Amino acid sequence: METFRCAGCGNALSIPVRLVALPAQPHWSRLDHHHVNPPLLEPCTYAIDDAAYGDDQVAGTFVLSPGDVRGTRIIHDLVRTGCWSLVGWNRCVACEDCGALIASRTDDCRVAQETRLYPSMVVRETCDDEAERTTDPFTLIADWDSKAPDAPLYDWTPALIRPRPELTATRWRTRRVKEDLYRDDPPA
Repeated sequence: METFRCAGCGNALSIPVRLVALPAQPHWSRLDHHHVNPPLLEPCTYAIDDAAYGDDQVAGTFVLSPGDVRGTRIIHDLVRTGCWSLVGWNRCVACEDCGALIASRTDDCRVAQETRLYPSMVVRETCDDEAERTTDPFTLIADWDSKAPDAPLYDWTPALIRPRPELTATRWRTRRVKEDLYRDDPPA
């Protein structure tokens, strides 16, 4: 297991996470334009994307699920939005302690949620498997958010979705509401 810290001030930026292979984006038919999509990675995992990413074409970004990131805040003036929410092409997530721009966040329609830590701005440290592990009270019902693997793509019955406000970042196209709508506090 590993954790990420800010290279400037040493602030903890993630819970302990395990390295996995970067999965492909889900097929567009599995993503929704009118709801918040699920994260690209499973909880407590991260991946390294060797391809160039973002406006500044940085290679080797660390991709995490937004729910695994801690000690950060969204800089609202730097947020770039698509048709629904954050597009993730520029750095808009800062270290909570020193204010250094360390990451980008993606949360728009037709893409899975992800937070990308930039390699020059963070330090990766090895940690104990049990460090900072807590029992999740929703473990037994966490799979309510996704259908069974053998479920048909289209169904006439509505899908049951448990609201997950701690993982959402949403914006409507009105003035001066970014601060109220973007959530950058850690999940409870």
